[in-house]
Amino acid sequence: MIGLLYLGFLAGYIFLIVLAARFGAHLARRSGHNPKLWGLIAGLLVYLPVFWDFVPTVVLQCYYCATQGGFTQYKTLDKWKRENPGVSETLVPSQSAATLLKPNIRRYMLNQRFVWDVTTSYRLLHIREREDRIIDIKTGELMAQYVNFDTDVGSVETGIRDFRDYKFWLNIGSCGSCGFRGERVFYRQKYLFQYQKEFEK
Repeated sequence: MIGLLYLGFLAGYIFLIVLAARFGAHLARRSGHNPKLWGLIAGLLVYLPVFWDFVPTVVLQCYYCATQGGFTQYKTLDKWKRENPGVSETLVPSQSAATLLKPNIRRYMLNQRFVWDVTTSYRLLHIREREDRIIDIKTGELMAQYVNFDTDVGSVETGIRDFRDYKFWLNIGSCGSCGFRGERVFYRQKYLFQYQKEFEK
């Protein structure tokens, strides 16, 4: 039902843009001006108040993903096991709730040796940066990291916080929308370091 309302809104607004462009072109012809230029200006006057931030947000989010996002493996579990013989067998997976280290940092205990830290911050146009890190809590060494960018836009279903949340077309979930992958690889590594083994078949 919500999807139909969204489609109805978009269709109606596109109709208004086209109508404004045609009306502007019509007035231009009557007054001897360039109808294409005046039609474009009239269409933009209707388009921009609502959609002005759509293209800049999509472009900027993809730029952040391309230049700063992605998955990085600093040390594999196999290498860590070789450097810490016998320790892996003593680790017990933890399912504890997150601990708030700072207002923007949540920490999850994976086991007695590894933690998963999630840090969030915001960039231009309310683009949210989320950094996931697996850390050896004893040494402070970083094992793996995944940096993702999304738009953190709410919805009617999840709750409206401000006017921007009504702009459902700005809801960009991850760098995957720009063709960048890495989230699945990171969560596989999280599983490996938490359980000290591959996924069970």
